[in-house]
Order: sequence, then C-alpha cells, then structure tokens
Amino acid sequence: MYRSGALHSGAGAPAWNTPSGQVRDFRAAGRWPAGCNSGSPGLPEGAPMSTNEKRAMKLNAVGAMELSVGGRSELVRSGGGEPQGGGEDLRRYQGGWRAGKPEEDPEKMKKWGLVTARPSEFLIHMRRGRVREVSGQGASCFKLPGDAVAIVPTSVQRLQFTADQVTSEKVGVQVTGLAVYRIVDPLVAFRMLNFSFPERAQQKLAELLREMFVGAVRRLVANLSVEECLSKRKEGIATELMREIAPVVSGKGRPEDRAATGWGVVLDTIEIQDVRVLSETVFANMQARFREEQERVAREAELAKERFIRKEEAEAERQISLTRLATEEEVRHKRQEAEEQAKLEALAIESRVEEARVAKERSTRQAQVTLERETALAKLNAELEVREQKTKAEEAQKLAQLEAERRMAEAKLAQERGLAASRSQAELERLKLEQHAQTAKLTNERALSVAKAQAELERLKLEQEAEAARLAHERQMAVVKAEADLEKLHQEQQAQTARHAAMMAVLQQEAERARAQAKVAEARCAIAEAELAMAEMDARKARITQDPELARARALREIDNTLSPESIQLVLAQQLPQVAAAFQQKMGEVHVTAVDGANPFGYIAAAVEGVMGLARSAGLQVPTAPKKDPAA
Repeated sequence: MYRSGALHSGAGAPAWNTPSGQVRDFRAAGRWPAGCNSGSPGLPEGAPMSTNEKRAMKLNAVGAMELSVGGRSELVRSGGGEPQGGGEDLRRYQGGWRAGKPEEDPEKMKKWGLVTARPSEFLIHMRRGRVREVSGQGASCFKLPGDAVAIVPTSVQRLQFTADQVTSEKVGVQVTGLAVYRIVDPLVAFRMLNFSFPERAQQKLAELLREMFVGAVRRLVANLSVEECLSKRKEGIATELMREIAPVVSGKGRPEDRAATGWGVVLDTIEIQDVRVLSETVFANMQARFREEQERVAREAELAKERFIRKEEAEAERQISLTRLATEEEVRHKRQEAEEQAKLEALAIESRVEEARVAKERSTRQAQVTLERETALAKLNAELEVREQKTKAEEAQKLAQLEAERRMAEAKLAQERGLAASRSQAELERLKLEQHAQTAKLTNERALSVAKAQAELERLKLEQEAEAARLAHERQMAVVKAEADLEKLHQEQQAQTARHAAMMAVLQQEAERARAQAKVAEARCAIAEAELAMAEMDARKARITQDPELARARALREIDNTLSPESIQLVLAQQLPQVAAAFQQKMGEVHVTAVDGANPFGYIAAAVEGVMGLARSAGLQVPTAPKKDPAA
C-alpha cells in the first residue's frame, strides 16, 4: 500500500517495466502506460487513473528522482514498521560516508515535497527560524528547499542496560535492567537533539540514557551489599535511578526553557530484571548458608508441626469427648422430655376417658331424670284418673242409692195407700181428713226428702267439684314442682356441662401444648441427632485427614528413635547380655601375639570387662559365672 511520497513494493504499488529505470510523467495523459499494472486485478492496461493514483504517481516520481541523485542506493524498508527503541534491530548503511549508521526513512529525508508524520510522531516545521502552526501530532506539511522539518517519535521506547560493579562487600555483580521512556515535549527534545536524522537521534538518545543508567547503577551498587542487591531491587536500585535521572531528562515544556531544565523526555518505569553474582564460589557459599538456614527452618517447622499435630490430636480428642458428653446429656434430656411427653399424653388420654365417662353419666342421668319425670307425670295422671273415676263411681252409687230410697219410699207409700184403702173403707170419711192431713204430710215429707236428696246431691256435686279442683291444683302443683325440679336439674346439668367443657378446653389446651412440646422435643432430638452425626462426621473427617500426618509423624519419630544416639545406646545395652553370654562360650584356637611380655588375653579381658561395666552402668542384669568352691 502507499504512504505519501514513499516507494513500496507492496501489493498496492504499480509494477514498472520501463527500461533503464527512467521515470516518466504520465500526468498529462491521465492513463496507465503499457507495461504498468495498476495493482488492481480487474483494471486493464491503459485505463484512466483516479485522483489518488495521479497524486501517488507524482509523489513516487519525485521520490525516485531524489533517490537517483548522487548514485545512492534506495533506503526504503518494505515493511514500513517503526524502528525499535534504543536503536535495536535497525537496518544500517553498508557503504558510503554514513556506513554503520542507522538507515533513515526517505519519507522523512525529502529536500522538498509533502511530508507526513505518523499518528505516533510529532512533526515540527520551521521556516525562517520560526516554528509554523502546521506543526503537531501526526501533522503534514509541504517542505520547501529552505525549510527545516523534523519528525519526533512520541511512542513508548524501551531501553535495556547492563552494568558490572563490585559491591561494598567486594563481590562482583552484574545488574540487568529495563527502562521505558517517551518524548512528551517534542519542541524541547528537538532543541536538545538533531532530529533532522530521526533514526540517528533516537539512537543517540538511547545510548546517552544507557550510559547514564550504567553509571548510576554502578554508583548505587558500590554502596550496597550483595544481599541488598538481590533482595532490594525495586527500592534499592530502580527507585533511586528514577529519583536521580527522571528530573534530568524531564523538562517543563516551554519555549523559554534552557538546557538545564530538561530534555522533554519522561521515564515511565525502570525495572531491574536480573542481578547475578559473577563469582560462582561466592554464589555457592551464599546458597549454602541459605540452604542451611532453610534446613534449620524446615526442621523447626517439622518440630512445630509435630507439636501442632499432637496438640490438635489432644484438642480433637477433647472435642470428641466433649461432644460425646454433650450428646449423651442431650439424649438423656430428650429421653426425659419424651417420658414427660408420654406421661402428658397418658394424662390427656385419661382426661379424655374421664370426659367420655362423665358425658355418658350425664346423658344417663339426664335420661333417668327424664324417665322419672315422665313416670311421675304418668303416675300423677293415673292417680288423677283413678280419683276422678272413684269420685264418679261414688257419685253414681250415691245417686243410685238415693233413687232406690226414693223408689222404696214411693212403693211404701203406694202400698200403705192400698192397705189403707182396703182396710178402711168405712173410715174413708173419717179418715179423709186424716188422709188429707197424711197426704199433705207425706207430700211435705216427700218434698222434704226430695229437697234433702237434691241438697245432698248438690253437696256431693260441690264436694266432687272441690275434690276435682283440689286434685287439679295438686296435679298442677306437682307439674310445677316437677318442672321446677327438671329446670333445676337442667341448670345443674348445664353448669356441670359448662364446667366439663371448661375442664375439657383446659385439658385440650394442655394436650395441644404437650403435643407441641412433644413435637419441639422430637425436632430438638432430631436436630441433636443430626448435630451429633455431623460432629461424628467432622471428627471422622478430621481423623481421616490427620491420619496420614499422624502416620507420617509416627514414622518420622520411629526413624528418629531408630537412628538417634540414645536409641543406638539402648539397643546396644539390650544386646550386651547376649554379647557377654557369647564370650562365655567355648572358643576354638586363638592365636595372640603378645608384645613386651604382656598377657596375651589381657586385651580381650579388658574389652569384655569394659562391655560388662557399660552394661552394669546401664542397670542391666548381667549373668555372672558361678563361683567355684575352694573346698572342692
């Protein structure tokens, strides 16, 4: 692809086939010449050029003319990438008066024409000693032969440095670091460095910063120990470098700044990548001390771990015991609550049975009272009927008796009249007056008898009515009394029913409360059992987790006990009786060479005596040879 005024060999550049590298001007024709491919696969030769293609053709022609002057070779990079910071990986001139120097971008080295800066570059255009307004970040300008144009890169640059120095302990170390910097004020940097050759200016800036870093690092390392160099890279070296060099390279960024105010460069960070001790012997000694310290720390950690394991085992056993005791106490408490709940339920059942019995007795009593009331009423009705029938019978009997007496009196009167008529016909006249008197008397007697009978009948009727009224009154009084008794019994039954209902409500509330307490107790028992199960699971898990550590600790203790000097002495002391007994056995031929006439078996006896003495000092029972009887 094209950049303004630059020659590239990419896919977008036209392929020229002109002889001897002559540059032709096709601006007037406005078409692609024969033998030139526009770079577009669908565009034929001789096709009309667009405005951008015409402009690119013009700029390429001007650039080719400039490059052909003086017989210089082309210096265009095919990739078009930005150079690396610090002058690393730069292409350099191979010949000429600039041999060995970094290659410059032809786009930035034009003597005249359109010059464009990238977005990460700052363009400075000076004409007649003044900076023009077109200067800026990623700006473009048209350079005249008398103008000065500089392109200052403002992107982040990296710089790596290495310094060798002897520390305060006279030990040589090599420090490798990385610095990240950028140009924040191109106008100040433009006055400090010659950016007419941008690549060379960047290389000079990187070399200058590298020398400053190396000198500062050597001065700092000379005042530090090896341990400080290795462990305090950031605060001991990097921070000091930043504090010392950053004020030198950073300026205020104003046109009136002078050389003492800065370079327009800002250091973003300084990192110490590596600190290496040059002497292998010194480094090995340092590592040996470190290894010894680490081994000591490891042994202390192992001992602390064993103590911690023992402590944790004891704590776990204590917690398990406490949990077991708490669980047993909780189970016992739950059992007591369950027994109390069972007793409450038994009381509730008994209360329900008593309530049913009371209700049954109440219903039986009510039925009995009702039956008694009905029986009393029936009895009263029967008595009243009997009395009425008896009264009626007595009245009828009295009426019949009175009627019979009247008839007998009438019959007697008739008989007497007939007899009187038959006896005395003669005395009829005499007796007429008597008869008339007697008749009047009989009439009066009869009227008196009738009146008496009627009076007696009236008296009997009055007595009957009085008796009936009395019986009715008695019956009414009996009914009222029975109703009063029934009402009293009904009220007593209602009061007793209310008392039983209140008692049943209280018992039901107590039963509900007892049932709720039983449910709560069951829930608590279930929770306690679940907590116990969880505690047992946790204890089992802790035991399972601690078993490998305990086994390892036991194995280590067994190894220590096996290999410690005390254990070796103990085993030796335990084996001393067998050794002494082995010396008492019969031995074969022993050839001993004695020197200076000493006892040849003295050394063996001394060795055996030393072993036996060691055994006796250890408190062991050493078998002794039986003493021979001198008399024998």
